[in-house]
Amino acid sequence: MARPRQYDRDDLKKRVILAARGLLQEGGPPALTARALAEAVGVTSGTIYAQFGGLRGVTLAVNQETFAELRAMIEALPDAPPETWLHNLAEAYVAFMLQRQGVWQALFAGPRRDEAAPEWYLRTIRALLARIAEPLGRIAPDEDAALRAEELFLAVHGVVALAAADRLDMITGRRAETLACEAVATMIRSISAGGR
Repeated sequence: MARPRQYDRDDLKKRVILAARGLLQEGGPPALTARALAEAVGVTSGTIYAQFGGLRGVTLAVNQETFAELRAMIEALPDAPPETWLHNLAEAYVAFMLQRQGVWQALFAGPRRDEAAPEWYLRTIRALLARIAEPLGRIAPDEDAALRAEELFLAVHGVVALAAADRLDMITGRRAETLACEAVATMIRSISAGGR
């Protein structure tokens, strides 16, 4: 009887994540199947399941890397007045997504009704929202910056989600960068005028 093939766990993890990113980038979340991933890595799907516990585990590992890249992109933004920094963030976020459309879609795609997001995932999203809230709070200290950050993120995220799915043209002929910056400008005008 043949013995099961042994793999270096760290090497296998890197190869699976790299292959999963490639599949996601090519075809979005529907392209990430056990069969396609196993073929891309050159292992059985059982080997992948043993390492990650299933495709959800693979997707979470890819998303963890994507969130780390997003965090690094945000931290690399130059210091600027809050209004300018928020515009720079919107433009950078759209560019970040456009470079990773399929991978980016996996951040918020997938089963949700019966699967709770891991705590680290929610913590990462809360940290992103807190980073957006900080300059909003400096613009309008009397506003609830956390709520305004949620609203701004959702507005920009809607634009980015349609752009990532190549569906923005169904709504408008304007570019995603333009719309994201307009969402920032609208929020700044609203809180600066005490419109809440």
